[in-house]
Amino acid sequence: MTENSHVQRRKRGVILSPQGWQRLQLAEQQAAELNNAGKGYTLEQLGEQTGLSPNTITKVRRRRLAVDRQTLEFYFNALKLTLHPDDYISMDTDVVTGLQMKPIRGHLPLDSPIYVERPPIEPLAYEEILQPGALIRVKAPRQFGKTSLMVRILAAAQEKGLQGIVLNMQLADATVFQDLNRFLRWFCAVVTRSLQLPHRVDDHWHEVYGGNYNCTDYFENYLLPELDEPLVLALDEVDTIFDHLMNREMPMLWKIAQASAT
Repeated sequence: MTENSHVQRRKRGVILSPQGWQRLQLAEQQAAELNNAGKGYTLEQLGEQTGLSPNTITKVRRRRLAVDRQTLEFYFNALKLTLHPDDYISMDTDVVTGLQMKPIRGHLPLDSPIYVERPPIEPLAYEEILQPGALIRVKAPRQFGKTSLMVRILAAAQEKGLQGIVLNMQLADATVFQDLNRFLRWFCAVVTRSLQLPHRVDDHWHEVYGGNYNCTDYFENYLLPELDEPLVLALDEVDTIFDHLMNREMPMLWKIAQASAT
């Protein structure tokens, strides 16, 4: 009897699949925006909704230790989702690989079999990026696939003949964010280097005009005329700017960050 019970418990051992994890994160984000003033739910709040303990919720999220299938059903049902067979992986089969057991960091390769498309988001983004002056903002919790989606949008643009570069804001030193003029000079310099063009920021930067004008002039009268194709700038980890703004009084840079987020 004990042995049979043990076998049954093993059969109930499951972890979230990449698809199930993304569905769950999306549902949490949408619920938080509607019912929690846009703030992510705490473990305690999720516990009240699901009837699960914070430890169990953490176990589900980390996807390293198995839980029983009913636990996932409670979690999904609380977020008005139906648990599907593709949403979880049985720990008693050989389909659990080292890749699936580890948290995914960075972006998934373009040919990754575990990337989950979210139509109509991708097709709409692929069309919008081809429009002159287009601005696409990708907003989601951490480890939700923002960078992976960004890379795919950039690849779609490049297939249509556009030139694209990626700038990671986490690579900027903290001193870069001390004032607007310094930030814009850094921005122009990094874009120039990414495009493998000669550095001419100093030649185009005149303090009397101010950073906003100088930056616009540098792009319009130097960088863009040097290119044969339209340029797509992909900015990763933009929230780094907001983190610095919380600790410094930078009203002008704050206005720029707000404008880019709308």
